[in-house]
Amino acid sequence: MADLDIHLSALDRCREAINKAAGQYEDTLRERNPGRQTYDEHGNLRNNRTPVNEEIFGDLPDSGLLATAADNVWTAVAREMDQAYRKLDGTERGLSSVEENIRAAHRGTS
Repeated sequence: MADLDIHLSALDRCREAINKAAGQYEDTLRERNPGRQTYDEHGNLRNNRTPVNEEIFGDLPDSGLLATAADNVWTAVAREMDQAYRKLDGTERGLSSVEENIRAAHRGTS
């Protein structure tokens, strides 16, 4: 049983580290991204935040293009961070399932 406890402890530490990393992605997405986020029918992030306004760039001739480019960059970053969060969250759930299955198998053989 001691060997099993060591392995379960290692799984638990991995799960906690993954949970922490996923939480950091989620916090950044929610705190740094003004506006509500939803998902489309394919599960892709739809960022409903206020777009970057061209007026923040002053009287530049192409301030509208710059604002659109800045908005596109933030949308891409938000999507990538959302994917990282969802993958880490899924990995954490998977590790929890592995731990539960190991415990159940051990109970079945004890």
